[in-house]
Amino acid sequence: MSSAVSRAGLHYLTVQDVLWINLQLTRKVNHYSFAKLEEGTFYQYAYGTSNSLLAQAARFLPGFVRIKPFEGNNDATAFASLACFLALNGRTLTVTDGDEAVAWFDKVSTKQVDAVQALESATHEGHSHEDIGHPLATRQAMVDELSRFSKTLEILGARA
Repeated sequence: MSSAVSRAGLHYLTVQDVLWINLQLTRKVNHYSFAKLEEGTFYQYAYGTSNSLLAQAARFLPGFVRIKPFEGNNDATAFASLACFLALNGRTLTVTDGDEAVAWFDKVSTKQVDAVQALESATHEGHSHEDIGHPLATRQAMVDELSRFSKTLEILGARA
């Protein structure tokens, strides 16, 4: 069962959360490197105070994509994990599901644009998940984001 970790007021996805996201996207258990998965997941954290959501989200996306911990669906897993990380912390990713979101992902994950600025312009304050930290609330937030970006995740998942 999922349970986001909270430090410095932020909620973080656990390695198990990211495994679950990948499983939902692929409907199978993919082989993965645990060391790479742990490193990729930990890109959510920052050194020092670790309390800047957008800066940490900006660090997470290209880092996870570069690490490629899974046998497949790394891009889709990275995008879904980013959307979930933001949602768990009261921010909503506002890019349109589908081609727009994929183009945004490609620019941010390959550092063609400043990721913090891209996140500032592509997010807004979302609703607060008061029960985050409770496993079922974390899981529901993740299910919501997977559903909200189904076209984007399908396109990213089709990449090998």
